[in-house]
Formats: sequence, C-alpha cells, structure tokens
Amino acid sequence: MPNNKIEKEKYIIIDWLSRLGVEFQTGFVVVNSEQEDQPILYANNAFYEMTGYSEEEVLGKNGRFLHGEKTDKIVSEKIRESSISDKAGTFEIVNYQKDEKPFWNEITVQPISVEGGKHRYTLMLMKNIDDRKREEALIQLQQEAYTGIEKGYMLNSLLENVCRIIESFFKDGTTCTILFIDEKNRFRDVAGKSMPKKFRNHINGQEARPNSGSCGAAFHSGQSVIAENMLEDDLWTEYRDLVIEHGFKSSWSVPFLDKDGNAIGTLGIYFPSITKPEEKDYNFLERIAPTISLTVKYSRQQEEMLKLAYMDRATGLRNRNYFMIELASLLEENKEGMIAFLSVDEYFKVVDQYGHRAGDQLIQEIGKRFSMATSSREALIARFSDSTLALVSLMPLDQIPDYLEELSKLLTEPITVRDMELFLSLKTGVSIITAMQQDVEELIRHADSALSKAKLLAGDSICYYENEHDEYMMRNLRIANELSAALRRDEIKVHLQPKVDMQTGKILSFEALARWNSPELGNIAPDVFIPAAEKNGKIRMLEQNVLNRVLEWLQKRKQQDQELMQVAINISADHFFHHSFVPNLVDMTERYGIDRRLIQLEITERIGFVDIEAARKIFKQLTNYGFTSSVDDFGTGYSSLSYLQKLPVSEVKIDRSFISKMHERDTLAIVRTIIQLAENLGLTSVAEGVETEEQKEQLLKLGCRIGQGYYFYRPMPMDDANIL
Repeated sequence: MPNNKIEKEKYIIIDWLSRLGVEFQTGFVVVNSEQEDQPILYANNAFYEMTGYSEEEVLGKNGRFLHGEKTDKIVSEKIRESSISDKAGTFEIVNYQKDEKPFWNEITVQPISVEGGKHRYTLMLMKNIDDRKREEALIQLQQEAYTGIEKGYMLNSLLENVCRIIESFFKDGTTCTILFIDEKNRFRDVAGKSMPKKFRNHINGQEARPNSGSCGAAFHSGQSVIAENMLEDDLWTEYRDLVIEHGFKSSWSVPFLDKDGNAIGTLGIYFPSITKPEEKDYNFLERIAPTISLTVKYSRQQEEMLKLAYMDRATGLRNRNYFMIELASLLEENKEGMIAFLSVDEYFKVVDQYGHRAGDQLIQEIGKRFSMATSSREALIARFSDSTLALVSLMPLDQIPDYLEELSKLLTEPITVRDMELFLSLKTGVSIITAMQQDVEELIRHADSALSKAKLLAGDSICYYENEHDEYMMRNLRIANELSAALRRDEIKVHLQPKVDMQTGKILSFEALARWNSPELGNIAPDVFIPAAEKNGKIRMLEQNVLNRVLEWLQKRKQQDQELMQVAINISADHFFHHSFVPNLVDMTERYGIDRRLIQLEITERIGFVDIEAARKIFKQLTNYGFTSSVDDFGTGYSSLSYLQKLPVSEVKIDRSFISKMHERDTLAIVRTIIQLAENLGLTSVAEGVETEEQKEQLLKLGCRIGQGYYFYRPMPMDDANIL
C-alpha cells in the first residue's frame, strides 16, 4: 500500500476515534505502537479531566508521566507488552494526576491494526476506580482483622496494616498513625511506622487535651477534626515546632469508639502539603473507624480467650488444650521421644485438708521444679488434669531414663504447702514416641494407662506402656464389645436432667444422658463407656439410640397433651461430621412428628480441631431445618472466639469444673469472662454442675440465669420426668 494511502487510513481511524471521544465518558488515549517510545497520538476530554493534564502536556509523550512512587512497575511492563502485541488485556494500576494525587486506574488495552497488522495503534480505555478500590480495601481490612486475630497476630501489627492501606490512597509522603488514650488520659502510640520516630516518641505519653492537636480534639469531641493548615491552626500551637521540623501541612483526625459510644483512640493522617478532604475522603475514613473499633474489641476478647484456651489460670502452667495442639505439631517432625504423665499421691491429701487452691499451689511448685531440669529446656510441661502434669519431649530413646531420673531427684527436697512439709511420691506413666507410633490420641491413652499402673505401686514408680499386658485396655475393649449387645438388649437407658431458671426455679428444658447397668459388667459410668464407644466406632449407634428414646418420649407427651419442652442431646464429633447425620436427624423428627425446635444438639468444642469450615456448613443446615445448638463443656477444649463467631450456636454451657471452683478468684474471673463473652455475642449461658445455694446466687449476680445440677434436680428416668 502506498505511503499516502497508509497515512490516509491512519488519519481516518484517528479522526473517527477523535469524534467518538467527544461523547465517550470513559477516558482513553491512542498510542502509536510502531514507535519504540509508544507516544500518545490522541486523548479525549475525559482523560484530561481525569488526570488534570492538558493536551500540550500529553500528545507525543509516553504514558510514563502518569507514574509515581506507588505505581507497580511489573503491571506497567505488562501493559507495555500488551500494547505491542496483538492481545487485548485489562489491568489495574496506581497512576498519578497532575497535582500528584494517586488514583487507581483500570486500563483496558485494545490493539488496532492497519493494513493487515503491519501498522498498529493501541487504544487504551481508562477508568478511575478509586471508589471501588476503597470499598475493596474496607472489606479487606475487616477480613484481615478477623483472620489475623484468629492466627494470633499482635494488635499493633493489624493496625499497622490499616495505616498502610489508608496511606496508599493519598499523596506520597502522607503518614498515618493510630493512638489509644489510656486510663490516665494520655496518648499511647500503637501504629504508624511511616511517621518519623521522633514525632511518635514526642506524642507518646502526652496528655490528650482538647487542644492537643487534631487527635486530642477528635478524642474529646467524638467527631472528625480537620486542621487544613497546621502552621496556623490553634490546635497545633503546642506542637508547632515539631510540625515545622517534619514538614507537615495538614492533619485529619477521626475518633474510634467502644461499644458504648465512647472514644478510645484516634486515627490521624498527616499531609506534606495543604490538603482538604473531599466528600469521598470523609466517607472512607468514617467507615474505617468502626473497623478499627472492631479490631480492637475482638483482639482484646481473643486475648482473654487465648488465656482461657491455653493457660491453666490457677497455676500459670500451660493447659491440656495447649498440650494437645503442640503435641500434634511436634509429631509432624517425625522424631522419637516420649510423653509422660506425672502425678503425686499427696495431691489428694492436700486438697482434702486445705482445699483445691492448696492443691493448685502444689502442682504449680512441681511444675516449677520440673522446668529446672536440664532436658526440660526442650520439653513442654502442662497441667493435663487437676492432679496430673503432662510432659512431651523429643529426644533419643536412650536418654529418657536419665531425664526421668532427673525429674524424680528434683522432688527429693520436700515441698511446703500451708503448714505441711510434704515428701512426695512421684508416679510416672510413659508412652514412647516412635516412627511407628505417631497418633496423638493413642499416645495420650497409652501414657494415661501407664500412669494408672504406676499408681498401684508403692513409692516413686515409673511404668512404660506395654500393649500386650494392658489389662485396662482389655477392659475397655470388652466394654466396647458388650456395648453393641447392650444396645440390642435395651440395656442403655436415657435419664433426663432439667435446665432451670435459677431465679424462679422453673424447668425450661432437659438434657438427655445415657446410663448403662450391665448384667455382665455392672454399672458402667458414662465417662467409661462413652469414650469406649468413641474409640471403637460405636458412638453413632449409641447416640442414635438416645435420640430415638427422646423422640419417643416427646411423641408420647404430645399424644397425651402434656407440655413439650426442649431436650438437648449430646453429639460426638464423629457422629456430627458423618454424612448421614443431618438427613437422619431430619427423617427421625419427621417420622415421630416432633417440632425440630424441641431438639437441641450439644456439641463439644473438640469439633473445632476437626474442620471448622465443614462444621459451619453443617450448623447452617441444622439452623435452616429449625434445630438449635449448644457448645458443651465450654472452656475446657477448643476455646476460641472464632468457634463462637463462625458457628451459629445459641447457647454456651459453662463446664462444671469451673462452677465447682468459683470460690477461687481466678476461676471466678474465668466464669465471669465466659458469661460476658456469651452476652456480647448474643448467646445464652448455662451453668453446669450447680450444687449449692452459694453457687446459684453467685451465678445470678454474674448474669447467668440458667443452671443445671444436683442443687435443682439429679438426672432421672424419663417416667419420673413426666411427673414434674
């Protein structure tokens, strides 16, 4: 094609785009992709308005004049590669307006060919997507706050992320800080890495007065405060020299509030040039403030929950929950070692004579001495139960006897508790960790079994688990074998224990409890046959039996026009996650003609270890069908704020081990925390194991209205429950 024909075709295309650009609301430019520097041949008015540049400043230039500090060079290179290829693409990149203000630009690259592709142009459609990006940032901040809290990130780390995201939407050199105001009405620096350290150090600890900068004013007024010119604004008189030294010109401050609407801190933004907020800036910051409030609130609650979840408050030692989590993590290293369960006979004598607090002091001192052992530097020691310490250590097997001997020697000196000088008899049960034995539950069971043997021997004793001689394991196996026959022979009965309004004494609902009196084995305690059923795959059969009995009882009451009250049924993790659980439950309630709201499912915290997301989906199904759910034995297992946030449960049952020790200050604090957390999350709290008038009154003062325990009613046969 002759040159004049090519030029004419180019002219026609550009003229057409020019006329199109007059009406086109989206900014666009036409780039000459034939030239190395890819100059802009044409830009429409929308582009000039979006960027603030004039035609003289744009035409013939490469688009690099839109770049700045926040521009992603990798994305920029991808745009360039797309413009010189035949492939269209859409990209998001930070560009800069003429006044140096950054904005998010969505660029759609569309090649235009002339004469069969020999001569190319590139059409670049551009759209300011700041509003969308700010919406995405708000959602991102909320998500990262929740996930960060659940992962255990520090609060200041989460708030630094807030500052970083805010700064990304404003001019280069803009800095953001977050300040708390403490109980002494003083600023406490929490986040703001980009702020000069000298400025942060100067402000930290200063009294937060109404005229102490824009942050002091915002805190006291409870409203956003804008200091357009910090060099002239009276709010900054006290800190004028500091402002001049660091080159700040404008400051915006937004307070964030607690649940009662009181300011607890401020978000401050500082600009290197005079900057007046636009309406969208106001909206953005006003919406970020509640996110900061929620982050602070849930982080503090999670701190309390982590203490509850991972620490034995009475002794300061790690608790069973922490031990189990860390043990699972250690086993992933695939190294050999041991788990030891350690107990002293004298514990129960101390408790009988002086009470549980003295017993706690004894366990605390034993734990302290064990931590002094040379090999304990690499070991984890935790309180596994009231009287038992658990220890796990990865070490060569031939070093285990020496380590255990060292632990024993640490107790040769007596321990004084109150006026008793105690010489202790240490009982130790050991389970060996090998490449062949890496199962957490099995190792724990083996150590516990070995400890039971050690307790039968006089004086200090150490027993290693030996599978072929474990008579206790054989008894459990026999119980499991008898269980199937017992279910068929109708030996498993269901007793009901009322849940009571502790103010009025009115029965509100019941809990169904399995009871087994075997002709062969005698009366088997639930804490024996239920774990046996779980370990041997018979727990679903057992729980189905309980559910059938409950539905039959409700159906009979319905037929006799008796009052129907909700019945709670305990469901194991294995049963809960079985694919047939929900369909079977729905079918059974339909078959008996029972309103699903009358069935409450009590789930222990252990399901949080299995699969929290799968659990959430199952709970959602149950809720949609009309069933209600309760967290049983709360505080003893997977105590986590995420558990309560993610799962649509309606009730939290405070474990009886806490209720029985409410006379102790630390335990009382735990109970108070659980009740308050339940109230904050809109959940009902139920106290298990209430046995005295004093416990009842204390719980009512703490705000817990519903109780269950021997003080009100013992578990009773279903026929006896009919006459209540």
